Amino acid sequence: MLLINRTDIATKVQISDSVYADTLNEYIEQAQFLDMQDLLGVEFYNDILRNKTDANYVALLDGGTYEISGLFYTNVGLKTPIIYYTNSRYKRFGSQQDTAFGLIEKSNEFSDRVSKSEKQVTYKLNQQMAFKYWRNVEAFLNRKSADYPLWNKGNCNSRRQTFRVTPIR
Repeated sequence: MLLINRTDIATKVQISDSVYADTLNEYIEQAQFLDMQDLLGVEFYNDILRNKTDANYVALLDGGTYEISGLFYTNVGLKTPIIYYTNSRYKRFGSQQDTAFGLIEKSNEFSDRVSKSEKQVTYKLNQQMAFKYWRNVEAFLNRKSADYPLWNKGNCNSRRQTFRVTPIR
């Protein structure tokens, strides 16, 4: 079950209309399962998937302004970090195609291929943006924890600061 779709992605980042839905959905699923599940915790993540149309989860996913003790805050919405985690994967791996002859990258005479190092930089920048947006959502969850009883029950890893990517040799 996916929490975002192509339309959600297009509200935040540029994405080609020609990207196959199955390919894009694969990256969305990876972002949700590999990135967000660790940050949210398994139980909370699965509860969101099962109950994403509940009013509290709609507020969590879509974001908005909320008030705590007379102060107003903005929640960017859980969809936002999912979009950027998805975009990082799509930008890094999206041009690769699996064929009967192995993994290839499509190109033609009218375009230049983006270098692997440029893709890696884009991947890392999108991962970092996703995590910054996640911090905003995390603050919302901490402030509104009474509305989300499964949040922060000791089974999440929201303290990840940075990550290091090393090449496979």
